[in-house]
Amino acid sequence: MSRLRLVRDRRLFAPLDAVVYAILLLLVGVLFAVFVFGGRDRAAEGIRVEVRGEAVYRYEYGAGGWVAPSWSGRIAEREEGGVLYVRIVTEEGWNELAIDLAQKSVRMHDADCSRRKDCTHMAPVQGAFDVIVCLPHALKVLALEGGEDISHPVIG
Repeated sequence: MSRLRLVRDRRLFAPLDAVVYAILLLLVGVLFAVFVFGGRDRAAEGIRVEVRGEAVYRYEYGAGGWVAPSWSGRIAEREEGGVLYVRIVTEEGWNELAIDLAQKSVRMHDADCSRRKDCTHMAPVQGAFDVIVCLPHALKVLALEGGEDISHPVIG
């Protein structure tokens, strides 16, 4: 019975417990702020296009574009009035990106993926963490942060 009385009379948190919980809460708050708000203002240095996880196209502002050797017949570039249009033909259909060279932004210009073409309504890729996704074609347009090597594409 004395053990029951000790447990019943004890406070919910010992002083040391409260300090440990406060430190953990502060650490979680700092990590949340760093990962959610940190680096959002960095501009993208270019884009990388992936189809089913395979890097098929890369464009760096000021350096130009790169097409994966196995995709050379399915990706075409054309420039009109300061905008570079990149057409990517997948097994399911096609997507066309518009790369604004002056503003350093990329948007999905056109696609044949569905009646509503949801990917054409997504926000343009301008910042380091922006992305455009076309689910029916399994296509992703990701921002380049610099120093990336896609000469050996990773699938997965």
